[in-house]
Amino acid sequence: MSNFITHTIEPWMPPGALKAKADYAHIADQSGWTVLPLARYNDARYDDATRTQFINSWLQQVNTSDIVLHQFPSYMSEKFEVQFAKTLKARQVKRAILIHDIEPLRLMKHPIWEFDLLNLYDIVIVHSQAMKVQLQSLGVTSQFIIQPLFDYLGLSYPFVSFSHEINFAGTFQKSPWLQQAQNVHINLFGAKPKKWRDTTFPANVTYKGNLDPEQLIMAFRDGFGLIWDNDFEDKTYKTYTKYNAPHKASLYIRAGLPLIAWRESAIGQIIAEQEIGFVIDKLNQLPAQLSETTAAQFNLWQQNMQPLAQQLASGYFTKATLTQLTQ
Repeated sequence: MSNFITHTIEPWMPPGALKAKADYAHIADQSGWTVLPLARYNDARYDDATRTQFINSWLQQVNTSDIVLHQFPSYMSEKFEVQFAKTLKARQVKRAILIHDIEPLRLMKHPIWEFDLLNLYDIVIVHSQAMKVQLQSLGVTSQFIIQPLFDYLGLSYPFVSFSHEINFAGTFQKSPWLQQAQNVHINLFGAKPKKWRDTTFPANVTYKGNLDPEQLIMAFRDGFGLIWDNDFEDKTYKTYTKYNAPHKASLYIRAGLPLIAWRESAIGQIIAEQEIGFVIDKLNQLPAQLSETTAAQFNLWQQNMQPLAQQLASGYFTKATLTQLTQ
């Protein structure tokens, strides 16, 4: 019996967008799994025969009773995802799917096909008990494994120093609140979306640019790491944080930035339980909470983060999931 993990190849994407999947594949590879590269293409433009040819070529090493862990989403089409899963099932493979993100929980989209897809897999790897319960309520009947954090590989650096600065890294379009003045200073890292190219940030925001993951950890100097998205229009990004494990949380922990997040979020529960930062109900609570934070409290949070940062750097959470899959 052999163990395989998929890894979607997207050379045009920035390294930061690829890191979570790349790290997962690397840890699996180091643990004796075989990586199955899926070269992402616009399969909607090709016929069914071409899709079948690609899937069969990518799975040519896979045999009955092997384990295949699929990293989802591949950002190929519904037809690809369904055919890929059904091909695994036809080969009598033990099938597991790792959710990095799942659109129906963060967007109001139609049609919704992702829940039926999850039911084609024996095991679904989710981020939290809340995500498991929500998917079950939506008809997913597969077995579940909960992985609360994504590992974050890379060199280790000294933790940041104490200040009341706020650091925010990631996808701006999920956080339109950044365009509104806040009573705290924010260091902002990430790529400006096309819609934001002409945006002038408020005076309290210092835009630091878009950096590769290794550069980003070194760019953090002091302060806290904020995780905060908005619900707006047909997007439920804030609601989604009730369920997901944001990759930026792992980045912040590796850098030694105590975390700040919404009290009702999944990561908020981890922050409270592990005592690695503080949680708030609304952004307007941030200035008061920061002003009450002493250097001694900050240092205590960092001490609590040390073992967690070491686990993330070593691939601890991924290895634990892989072990459960092979038992």
